[in-house]
Amino acid sequence: MLPDPPHPIFSVTESPPNIAGSTHFMPLVRDSYKHIAIFFIADHALHEPHPLFENFLSICDQYPSNLRAALVARTYRVGGFRTPNWAVDLKNVIFLSTNNSTTEKEYGLDGEQQMGVLIVRPDGYIAYSTLVDASGSALSKVDKYLSTVLVKN
Repeated sequence: MLPDPPHPIFSVTESPPNIAGSTHFMPLVRDSYKHIAIFFIADHALHEPHPLFENFLSICDQYPSNLRAALVARTYRVGGFRTPNWAVDLKNVIFLSTNNSTTEKEYGLDGEQQMGVLIVRPDGYIAYSTLVDASGSALSKVDKYLSTVLVKN
């Protein structure tokens, strides 16, 4: 199962933003019967578009009826409790933030610079996980995995 984080995660996609936070992760990302692709970007900036994010989102866009994308960043890297300016038109993406670096450790990351992707099945179980480096080469493996379990639209 997708573990709950040890510290609150905040939804900055909600309007108004959920500034109380939640330590229950699944209700923040669940979207009925869809798989969820969660990209933990750790301490990297999210206040401007980046080729890694764009690549991740382009992979997720191939499965609109089967997959929902979520990005988890540090609150100060998102620019506060708001969706990043460059992403206001991305309605199918959930933007989440956390104030604590140990949150990523619960999901197998170092809590510093390591980034990673988790694919979560609709029943809450983790189906796939991988580290993502600055080159983004692991994203092609994410795409390959998704193409074996989901139908592209």
